[in-house]
Amino acid sequence: MFGRVAVHIWEEDYEYLRYVKSLLSRLNIKPNFLFVEEENLLGDLVNFFSKPSEEREKAIRKHIEELFEDYEFYTLPSSNNATLEHLQENYDLIFVKYKKQLFRKSVPEWIISGTDGLGLWVYKDGANTSVRKVCLPIDFSDRSIRQVEFALKLREFIPFDFDLVYSINISRLKDKLVISDYEKRLEDKKEEARHMFTDMFGERDMNLIFLEGDPYREMVKFINSSRYDLVVVGRRGKGMRERIGSVSLHLIRSLKCPVLVL
Repeated sequence: MFGRVAVHIWEEDYEYLRYVKSLLSRLNIKPNFLFVEEENLLGDLVNFFSKPSEEREKAIRKHIEELFEDYEFYTLPSSNNATLEHLQENYDLIFVKYKKQLFRKSVPEWIISGTDGLGLWVYKDGANTSVRKVCLPIDFSDRSIRQVEFALKLREFIPFDFDLVYSINISRLKDKLVISDYEKRLEDKKEEARHMFTDMFGERDMNLIFLEGDPYREMVKFINSSRYDLVVVGRRGKGMRERIGSVSLHLIRSLKCPVLVL
């Protein structure tokens, strides 16, 4: 299911490693740690100048050994296209921490925009190591099937409940229709979604939640207020850009909880 798994690391962060260890131990996976030498050149000047690359690598290795006994460690030369090709060719899933960058893309954005089909498990500060409640924002494209299949398989290792969430974006009609007509249109859209659910998933017993409004704002507001431990989202789907869905990218940036991008 998970194939070849790596853990991207660029600084000593106990909470991030504790989160990764908790998950990998339950999945029975031996991690490969990846350290990219030059990636802090613009994004974290203080760390770069206060600790040269070789010293940083030694410090990070020592930090890893405080929690992991059995692991592999690899140093990659720089965050360029060759590194992206290496990730694409050698791994199926990578754990990475989200950290906003001032002068360039964050590491998750850089990896996912430069690869295709590589899964990314994006950690957020303060994430709960006990994954008990998971959200799957779906659009009834083929990616939705993969999201559900992944969640069901993951649940064999980590027991949790999950919700499918679908956003109905007809709010532009709210000021153009009388209330009764708008509510009728909204109910029609929900019924259409229920039919798509049945066509795609049959009679599986899964909770489907409807949101009303723009998926960018409503998904973030709903997920952040619902205390989910993980969000599983597809890279692209209906109405999304070719390489990474704009909704997926927005969720990576805006959600408080970890995001798993398939």
